[in-house]
Amino acid sequence: MRAKLTGWLATATLLFWLAGGQAAAATDNEPIQPPPKPIDLPSKVEIGDISYACMQGTATCRLSEFMEKARVCALLVIRDRKYRIESFGPSNKFCEEKGKRNDRKRLYGVASVAKSITSTLLGHAIAVKQGARTRQDFEAALKRPVGYYVSDLRPFIPSAYADVPLDQVLRMRSGVWWSEYGWKGVFSGAAFFRQRVRQMRESVPHFARRYVLKTLWSPTFNYSALDAAIAAQAADDMLDGVRLTKFLETGIWAAIGAESKATWGVDKSGTAIGPCCFQATVGDLARFGLLVLRRGKDRHGKEIIPEAWFDIATKSRGDFDEIPAESRSANANWPMHYGYFWWINPNGTDFTAIGRDGQFIHVFPDSNTVVVQISDWAAWTNGDALEVETFEAHQALVSTIGRLP
Repeated sequence: MRAKLTGWLATATLLFWLAGGQAAAATDNEPIQPPPKPIDLPSKVEIGDISYACMQGTATCRLSEFMEKARVCALLVIRDRKYRIESFGPSNKFCEEKGKRNDRKRLYGVASVAKSITSTLLGHAIAVKQGARTRQDFEAALKRPVGYYVSDLRPFIPSAYADVPLDQVLRMRSGVWWSEYGWKGVFSGAAFFRQRVRQMRESVPHFARRYVLKTLWSPTFNYSALDAAIAAQAADDMLDGVRLTKFLETGIWAAIGAESKATWGVDKSGTAIGPCCFQATVGDLARFGLLVLRRGKDRHGKEIIPEAWFDIATKSRGDFDEIPAESRSANANWPMHYGYFWWINPNGTDFTAIGRDGQFIHVFPDSNTVVVQISDWAAWTNGDALEVETFEAHQALVSTIGRLP
C-alpha cells in the first residue's frame, strides 16, 4: 500500500509540474519600513585574528582562515548593551552581486532564516489576537488545527493541513506529504513551490490544496517549506485584514529600532512567504536576534512578545524534538534538535536560525550574545562540514567577547 501511494503521489507531482510550465512572473517584495529613529548597536571592539580549537578539537584555526574557508560575507557579534565585533568579506569575492558591497548598508537575502522570523511573528500574533500570555495560553492556541485559522483550507474537500495542529506544523511534523529535496533528485517540492508561489502564480492555500494526502503512519520530522508557508498564512489570517508584513513593520521592526528597511516576498494574495524571501541588513538581523535573546523584550525592558512564547519556541523538549539520523537535515557531526523553526543545541542553551547559503542568527542566552553570519555556500555545498566549523567559530567569538569587561 505504501509503495503504491508513493508511486501515485510521484505521478501526481509530475502532472502538477507539467501544468505549470509557462514563463514565470516577477516576484513581488513588500517593503518593511524602519521607525523614524534607529536604536544604535553597542560600540565596536577590535579583537584581532583570534585562534581557537577547531575540527572537533583536533586542530587550531584562526578567525581569518575561517572567514576565507567558510566564504563569510558578513559577521556581526553583539554582546547585549556592551560590545560588537564586526567583519566583512571582500566585496569582489564572496556574495558577489553587481553594485553591492559587503557592508552594514547592504540588504542580504537570508533564505530559511525567514522561517525563524515567521515563527516569532506567529507567536506575536497569537499574543495580540488570541490574548495569549502564559505557556498554557499559547499551547491551547497551538493545539487548534490549521483550518481553525485558515478557512481557505476547509471548503468542500479539506486540505491535508486543515486538521493538523498548528504545533505540528511549527515543528515540521505536519505529516503532510512533501519532498523538500525531490524524488530521486528531481521534482522537489521546494522547486515547485518556487515556480508556483514565489513567482506569484498562486496563493499559499491554493498551492497547499494539492497536498490532500497525509502519511498513513505517525508524523515524524520532515523539513518542509510548505509547513513554514502555512504557518505564515495562519498568522496572516489571524490578523483580521492587517498583512503580516505590516504587522512586522509596526510591531517587531519598530520595537527593535531597525536602521533600514527590509523586504519580504509575498504570494499572489499578498501574504508573506514564510519559508524564505526576506532581506535585511546584518545590523537589523542582529537587532531581531537581541529581541529573541531578551525573550521578547525591547532594550528598555518593555514586553513586545510574552516570555512564555520563547519557552516553547526556543527550548528543546528532549527526544521529542530530535532530528532522525536518516533525515537529510541531520548533521551527524553536530546533532541538533528542531523547535518552532529554530535549530536547537541539545547539549546547551543556544539556538539558531539557519539559511541554505550559510546564513545564521545564532543566539547564546548564557553569554548574552547574538552572532549573525552571512555566507556564500552555493546552496549548502559542503554545508554540513562548514556548519560544524561555523559553530566552533561562533563559540570562540562568544567566549572572546564574553571576556571583555
